[in-house]
Amino acid sequence: MLSSFDEVPSRRSIERRQFRRLPLIVATLLVLASGRSARAVAYLGQTPPGEIPRVFAPGVVSRGNVHGRLVISPDSREIFWTTFDPATFTTQILAVRSAGEAWSKPEAPAFARNGKSQGPVFSRDGTKLYFWVDRGESWEARVVERTAEGWSEPQSARVAPRSSASFTRSGDVFYSAEMASKVWGSGIFTAQDAAEGPMHARPLGPRINIEHGIDYTPYVSPDGSFLLFTSNRPAVGDKEEMHLQVSFRDREGEWSTPVRVTEIEARFPSLSPDGKLLFFCGDDGNIYWVAASILEGLRPASQASPPTSTPAP
Repeated sequence: MLSSFDEVPSRRSIERRQFRRLPLIVATLLVLASGRSARAVAYLGQTPPGEIPRVFAPGVVSRGNVHGRLVISPDSREIFWTTFDPATFTTQILAVRSAGEAWSKPEAPAFARNGKSQGPVFSRDGTKLYFWVDRGESWEARVVERTAEGWSEPQSARVAPRSSASFTRSGDVFYSAEMASKVWGSGIFTAQDAAEGPMHARPLGPRINIEHGIDYTPYVSPDGSFLLFTSNRPAVGDKEEMHLQVSFRDREGEWSTPVRVTEIEARFPSLSPDGKLLFFCGDDGNIYWVAASILEGLRPASQASPPTSTPAP
């Protein structure tokens, strides 16, 4: 069963799934092994990919030990991700940031250096960052706020979005939550984002939440026109043959039949702040990126333009 923050894999899952490490070549524009940083340009100096997925920041971000969503600050100057050590079953948030003419080395951010941490997610307005820390018997949500000097000291978060949460500009939130009829007891929901937590929550319909299947880690586009998520379809039951799926919403608010995005076994999709790049975590423990334009070729011809209506369950 999934935890409330989705990034934590079960022991059974890890025993069955070994990270398949790719040969990683550190490009000269990336952070060098000596610790020096490359000249600060977008995405650690890498050339953005076309419509064929590539490993993102090999040897720096992608080192065969990532398990979770890549999270990018609204100004694209900070990047966060969660690493996982299957030997100790521990997780740690790492980050890089641009500073002047360079990117920093990957390291745990100051607010997440004590103990296990995971699941970073920005608030809808991008001014707060939520994450989870291990308190021994349970995990606790923490929050930091953006200040003129950087991030504030972490505080306990009375209300926090799940780490699977993503938001539309109009204020809808999509996330994974408990659903008894689903494998792992988790399905995909939508609600209205509010200070006191999600309001009027409802599960998405059977095209998204197939019975006896695995569907989780949703990521909605800012305009609400399409939804990315992880699924083991067409398999059913507890079979971890995970791939990214995309579904498009029509003008009546109905979701199209999901289509597989790539043949790479992967989870945890996300988009760059400008919506031009798609990121996801491969089951080999590396982050991949690809031009988001790849999705338009999967959109049904009847949905050539984004909808304006509110999504239906």
